[in-house]
Amino acid sequence: MTRPYTKPLDGGYGWAVVLSVFVICTCTMGVTRSFGVFFIEFTSQFNQPATATSWVISVAMAITFGGAFFGGMFGTMFGFRPVAMVGGVLAATGCILTSFAGSIVHLYLTTGVLTGFGSSLAFIPSMSMVGKYFDKKRAIANGIAFSGVSVGNIVFPLVFTYLIEEYGWRGSFLIAAGVMLNITAFAALLRPIQLPMPTPGPDAQAPANPKAPFRNGPSDGEQRDLPRDDSEMASHAGAGPTDEMKVAIVSNGKSATPTPRSPGKMILAQWKSLLAYIPFVCLTISVFLLGFGFFIPFVHMAPRARYLGIEQYEAAFLISMTSIGDLVGRLASGFLPTSRRFRRLHWYILCMLAMGTSSLLSPLASGYATLATYSVFYGILGGASMSISLTVLAELVGPARLSNAMGLMTLLMSVGILGGPPVAGALFDATKTYTLSFIVAGCAPVLGGLIVAILLCLGDENVRRVSGRESSPTGPANRARPSVVKSDDKEVLTPFVFETSV
Repeated sequence: MTRPYTKPLDGGYGWAVVLSVFVICTCTMGVTRSFGVFFIEFTSQFNQPATATSWVISVAMAITFGGAFFGGMFGTMFGFRPVAMVGGVLAATGCILTSFAGSIVHLYLTTGVLTGFGSSLAFIPSMSMVGKYFDKKRAIANGIAFSGVSVGNIVFPLVFTYLIEEYGWRGSFLIAAGVMLNITAFAALLRPIQLPMPTPGPDAQAPANPKAPFRNGPSDGEQRDLPRDDSEMASHAGAGPTDEMKVAIVSNGKSATPTPRSPGKMILAQWKSLLAYIPFVCLTISVFLLGFGFFIPFVHMAPRARYLGIEQYEAAFLISMTSIGDLVGRLASGFLPTSRRFRRLHWYILCMLAMGTSSLLSPLASGYATLATYSVFYGILGGASMSISLTVLAELVGPARLSNAMGLMTLLMSVGILGGPPVAGALFDATKTYTLSFIVAGCAPVLGGLIVAILLCLGDENVRRVSGRESSPTGPANRARPSVVKSDDKEVLTPFVFETSV
């Protein structure tokens, strides 16, 4: 049963939720991003080229990211805790079936689709729970909880390498299934919490329908306000919980009659609004290219090291070193200095260009020391780019559109993740060397950084504010400001509800 609270706990049972999300992140993203150590085992077992083998890992990672929409939607419909628990069972089932795989296509369905989708169902709903339990300490709680991704990606490559030597890759996946079942156990700690809707000020009049307080949605030329349901809201999917949700459109100072709209139609309408916003499109294309290039080293770093004659454990540790850098980059990105003329947008462009340049120079690395140096710096720059992109997104679209913008951006980034490693594998099959593969991994973020640099030339008010070319007397673009909804010819102030764990 959902427990009502007057405000976020900022402690207490919230720390149990943080522990739960930490373990879930470790067992989902940590395990999935470590599948690169199985690359050579899959290639030799099924006698497949690098292109075909790359699809196994790419599909798993892409579905884990791209399942944000379904994870949020199912979490809204059935509750975050049961959905995450079912996700753990599906991920474990996929690992068990993988151990009996007889062909590469079998791996696509078990490791790629089933394990990836199960991880997504567990990962996405758990992300929003931290934001529900914390307010003032939300940044600290998020940092602890989501560091599980990097911790898992540091530990599991070495663990899987040992398990492959002791039990073979099939036995390793059976043990991985046991690891995935921990998701179900810890997801049981995700106890639902119900927080009250922020109320208007004492001078404001109540809406015409007091049982349906309003929630701001995206708008371009019109203000859309979505009534809030008492069930949990999916922060990254932006989906509404029931068919009873209605949209009141305020246009030209007149209030239209509320009409029922399904959650799917509302999401499509909001996505259409976002896709018509050029700064968001530029940033989304950049993040697509970031996803395309960022995960190529995670899949092909260990095989490249083995190709150069480096031992198996040392090759696996390169992935761990990349993950260590990724963790440092994500944490350090929150402390980057900014000024009126050098903002987060500039840091994002700089990190993207530097990350791409490091990959372009990586073919010069032929020894373990140089590969290790590249792995660490690449991880730092990639982790910082991933983290800063979310901050830039929030500043560009504002809090009212952030949930849906994140869902759409994550979905499109998963397409880049799906294509990057297979393209790199195809280049290796064609050239029998990883030189072009890592050059492509570098070109993608460089191009992404240059595309975002176009934002600096746009005249959009939010872009000027984000880039520091114009200061706003009312504060940053993502400051929550009440909107005015007219009901029965009376103006009513309705507050933003900003629900996200970012």
